[in-house]
Amino acid sequence: MERIHKLDRFLDSRGWSLNDIFRLFEGEEFQINYSVLHPGVIKAWHRHKYQDDYFCVLKGNAQVGIFSEVPSADGKLKGPEKHFIGEHNPAVVRVKAGEWHGLTAIGCEPVGLLYLVTRKYDPGSPDEERAGWENFGPEGFWFPENK
Repeated sequence: MERIHKLDRFLDSRGWSLNDIFRLFEGEEFQINYSVLHPGVIKAWHRHKYQDDYFCVLKGNAQVGIFSEVPSADGKLKGPEKHFIGEHNPAVVRVKAGEWHGLTAIGCEPVGLLYLVTRKYDPGSPDEERAGWENFGPEGFWFPENK
């Protein structure tokens, strides 16, 4: 293994990403990525059939949304969850396989998201299903509350 491992950057209108940062660990199923999300962008909703995601915001602050279509013990669907993580509330959020999820920046700074996925990305057969950002939540779910 070389001492320095160069990383490829992916760029689009939502921000940029460094994917599969630790791909030098051959044979491992996990993948670690770093993504920067611009303020005002809602990167939602999507889900994975087989992989779990673990989110940790290292720069800025974010709202993470999670919605499960699995009924609770009483047989009812819960509404989407909101989690606020980042510099002012350090945490790791686990998103289980099958749960719809997404995030948006809080405030005027970009969000730096370090995340681990439990399966490597396969461009030939991506484990991803998408829905519009306006699905699953009440109107205004992704926007700041004015109280």
